[in-house]
Amino acid sequence: MRKILNIFMVLGAIVSMLLIVGCKSQKDSFAETLTLDKAVLNEVEFENSEKTKIKSIEDGFEILGEVEAMTQAQASTFGVDDVTHVVVVKFEFDKERTIDSFTIRGDVTKVYSTNKNDENYVGSLSSLLDNKDGEDAYCNLILSANTKEYTLISKYSDDTTSEIKLKINATLVTAVAE
Repeated sequence: MRKILNIFMVLGAIVSMLLIVGCKSQKDSFAETLTLDKAVLNEVEFENSEKTKIKSIEDGFEILGEVEAMTQAQASTFGVDDVTHVVVVKFEFDKERTIDSFTIRGDVTKVYSTNKNDENYVGSLSSLLDNKDGEDAYCNLILSANTKEYTLISKYSDDTTSEIKLKINATLVTAVAE
């Protein structure tokens, strides 16, 4: 009887471990995290609609719901004529590594790096990062919702590279109901 009880306990432990590993969320598969946020650019605030949602998918994240058109002040500050809608996300880098370069690849490729000679270099990492001393590295990104897919590539000082897709499958709305 004791042997049968021990066998069931061992089998129960094995099944529990398999369930825990099998139920690991997609969000845990990336060292970086991406969440909806708000940002201020040249004293103009950019904020997502309450109807804008983000969810984790196999190779990254997906923006769903509705994205409202920018105000005139936001459009002027954003400064790209053919962009009418934006999403604001907070990208948190791997807490265990030191970021060396960050690439945003969409309709345009922009590289923020410690090396000015990198192809598509637009600025230093310090100009991109929003964190304060002692905080983990993150940045707030204001991205065109007119672009349907972005690839966000983080390269760390230990030569580790992470690539995350951001897909925008939200409805772009031009008027807000009163």
